Amino acid sequence: MTNKLFLTTLNGKKSIQTPIWIMRQAGRYLKEYRAIRAVQKDFISFCLSPEQASTVTLQPITRYGLDAAIIFSDILMVPWAMDLNVRFKTGIGPLLNPIEKPDMIDARCLKNLTNKLAPVGEALELTHLSLPAETALIGFAGAPWTLITYIAEGGSSRDFTKARLWAWQNVKELDALLEILVDATISFLSLQATAGAECLMLFDSWAGAVPAVHRNWLITKPANAIVQGLRKNGHQQPIIGFPKGFGDGLIHYAEESGVDAIGLDYGVDPGWAGKNLPKNLPVQGNLDPLSLISAGKEMLRDIDYILESFHDRPHIFNLGHGITPPTPVENVQIMIDHIRAS
Repeated sequence: MTNKLFLTTLNGKKSIQTPIWIMRQAGRYLKEYRAIRAVQKDFISFCLSPEQASTVTLQPITRYGLDAAIIFSDILMVPWAMDLNVRFKTGIGPLLNPIEKPDMIDARCLKNLTNKLAPVGEALELTHLSLPAETALIGFAGAPWTLITYIAEGGSSRDFTKARLWAWQNVKELDALLEILVDATISFLSLQATAGAECLMLFDSWAGAVPAVHRNWLITKPANAIVQGLRKNGHQQPIIGFPKGFGDGLIHYAEESGVDAIGLDYGVDPGWAGKNLPKNLPVQGNLDPLSLISAGKEMLRDIDYILESFHDRPHIFNLGHGITPPTPVENVQIMIDHIRAS
């Protein structure tokens, strides 16, 4: 049993109060975050500094009293640990050395992965010691397909042409790369679970780029393999799957991935999700992050619609993607106050 509202909800119990946390809640919209980020050598070093990562993880908890903290890290830490030269350039975003074919990566790149990512575990341990007793701690990783899009394209992409072509032209090689990334993700999430993460989240940020015929192969089956791998390693923490842009594919994903809860992006109609996803499945989401820029009556109306759509199932309130840097901090408080008064 737990007295943490977030975990109680993930365990399938509908509570009178809806738990709240915010994707990217430790981020550039907070002046206290910007002050620490400004003196860091680079973003990867920032993620690998346990003390600094823990400090910024705690900042939104101190400011807003949210029901869960998510460790400050990045979905590209696994490719970084695989020696794919991940770096972040201001104004551009993540960059990697692109590879031409999926078989240019083999399992040898996993040899020192957990040692390289150990500082993330240390940050979790430090954070766990400092969190309020009622606040849960989330660990996370990027899902294999989303990692593949960055690996193939050498960074962000508009249409993911290269990664999608691999799925048609390099089927066996891509399947082998998926297995490597599944193993890497299991190792990284196991490290976080051991270090104190009470919930694990799998971010498949570019699931929406996958054609319907490949959804099961590239999205749902790897998610299930990761869940099964974590259970085999003895980790029973609830797992949230977030296949962004997956549309009606969420129904199959919810039934076959093995995750304990589904994160909904802002493109999903809460009314549709409430009616079509498995009964009593916990859901998370899904306010449009941009509505927080103005925080007007339209935002409050949408919050009410989300809450009403999930009134009869376990629901964690969140945004439908990460909070954006221009968001006024006072508008976040307006959102929180409205939810907690509902």
